[in-house]
Amino acid sequence: MAQLTARENKIIHTITVALKQHPGLEINFNPSGAVPPFSGYLTLSGAWGNIERPVFIAWRITPQQAKLLLFQLQTLQHKQPVLMADYVPETLGAKLRQHKINYLDGVGNGSIQDETFFYEISGRKKKTPQVLPNRTQQVAGTKIIYQLLKNPQLCDKPYRTIAQQAQVALGAVGPVIKELHKKNLLADDVDGTRRVAHATALRQLWEAAYLGRLRPKLQLERCELSSPWHTDNLPLLIKEQNLEDQVVVGGEMAASFYCEHSHVRTAVLHLAESTALKQMLQLRLIPCTDGPITIVNQFSLNDAFEQRSAEGLLLADPRLVRCELLYDERLQDVKYTNLASQIEQEYLLGTEQLYEG
Repeated sequence: MAQLTARENKIIHTITVALKQHPGLEINFNPSGAVPPFSGYLTLSGAWGNIERPVFIAWRITPQQAKLLLFQLQTLQHKQPVLMADYVPETLGAKLRQHKINYLDGVGNGSIQDETFFYEISGRKKKTPQVLPNRTQQVAGTKIIYQLLKNPQLCDKPYRTIAQQAQVALGAVGPVIKELHKKNLLADDVDGTRRVAHATALRQLWEAAYLGRLRPKLQLERCELSSPWHTDNLPLLIKEQNLEDQVVVGGEMAASFYCEHSHVRTAVLHLAESTALKQMLQLRLIPCTDGPITIVNQFSLNDAFEQRSAEGLLLADPRLVRCELLYDERLQDVKYTNLASQIEQEYLLGTEQLYEG
């Protein structure tokens, strides 16, 4: 039996609820016997009879994905699949109907054509709930909070100074500071001085925003070292190319310097976007979709730790390294979770308690 994810179960449940609004139509989904790329079988029945079709599930279909998805479904058309998705954009829906490919989505759109059953609904819009903007979770807010974590005294400086340090628009600062006040993460003393009230909670807020919003936007490339070099050779190559002041080492490799972690498999290199290609060539890095070395764009001029490694390399700020250990899907096991916790204990919590005290 196929093991469905929570996301897939949600899509199936939502579509089932939408279809049950049609009187006389019975719906059943069975994951048993499904072979990838299918997730199960959908049975529709009524007074007209019944049909059973294999189900292909998709989530948050982007314009870039739509073309590939259409191609994949066309190659499977002899099996008469049903695409089930949270939402099928009308541009894709029209192409699916044109090619007579069955589909259903969570807002009620769909098309199923069979000798005994015909179902077609289109044009229903995706419902987007109205929510107040959370400035602290946006890209600019993430950059601002990072600077407040690096230098808590910055929160009492003029907005223009904060904007310059964070490299964001001046208009972005005020709303972020106000939200942090509302969350009780910033406070005003009796003399009007603004201060960080809960440094650890502020970092935790930043971690969620960084992992969810900023970090995905920073990645430039996944790479590997050209033969005969290996990931372990990176520190030597950085020194040989005199890049100690330009390359900031992060991820698992930086964690190995912080916590004497051995057997390094992966590394993150923080590079200035304008010089990244040149430095990749200098370091003998070649693009590789699943390579062990990730190149990310530097979002801050002070993303390095105050102390260098014993070899003289710049190490990414412990906050970044901790997040990178949690972000990298290749490092999702207890060992790396414990390593992230160790960095928090040894490099972050003590300083944060000083500021709160």
